[in-house]
Amino acid sequence: MATQMSRKLKVGTIVDKALAVLELNAKPVLIYVVAFTAVNFAISYFSLSLTAIMEQVGVGLAKFVVGVAAGYLLLDAMVSRTGLRSRTSEDVFFPFVGLSVLYILGVYAGLIAVVIPGLVVMARWSIAQPMLVARGGGVVATLGESWERTSGAEFQILGAMLALLILPIAILITCSVLFKPEDLVGIAVSQLATSALSIVSAAMGVALYGLIETARDGAG
Repeated sequence: MATQMSRKLKVGTIVDKALAVLELNAKPVLIYVVAFTAVNFAISYFSLSLTAIMEQVGVGLAKFVVGVAAGYLLLDAMVSRTGLRSRTSEDVFFPFVGLSVLYILGVYAGLIAVVIPGLVVMARWSIAQPMLVARGGGVVATLGESWERTSGAEFQILGAMLALLILPIAILITCSVLFKPEDLVGIAVSQLATSALSIVSAAMGVALYGLIETARDGAG
């Protein structure tokens, strides 16, 4: 049943719903852009002189912590404003951290092995984070349910990702070509594009979760 419902998803529907989520969450998105971009800009700027391996590892860890914390707050706002949040007072930040680590490892492992498996993992786990934030639950169980409920919709999900993320990705690539690593303008534009990637990805995950959840409720 989950596969049949997910196969009905269309790229245009996912994109339209993601844009609607962004519009509905204009205020938290603006806060995220200002705060997350500023913090990442500061980390990137002050880490320019850090060349030792352990120093670079520390910078990467700092960016990961900031990214996960900001992503959690943004997703929590999005699922609340879209009416998808069903958990009560349970805090799921630490499960969210664990899920984020497993998600990154799974996608990277797939991309390193062969690109296609990494993209499939990205698509099949695309609703795991918003699902955990919206409902709570266990990390492994959430990843498994996300895998099951997106079955058959991999190409639609990847198509929507391409449509929504191609612009910020293009900006990041352009910045890497046009600007030197220490160029302040290049750092600022790159961090804005990175923030845009995170925001649109979060909105698409919430939109996709909402579409699949609505389809299941309608079928029931």
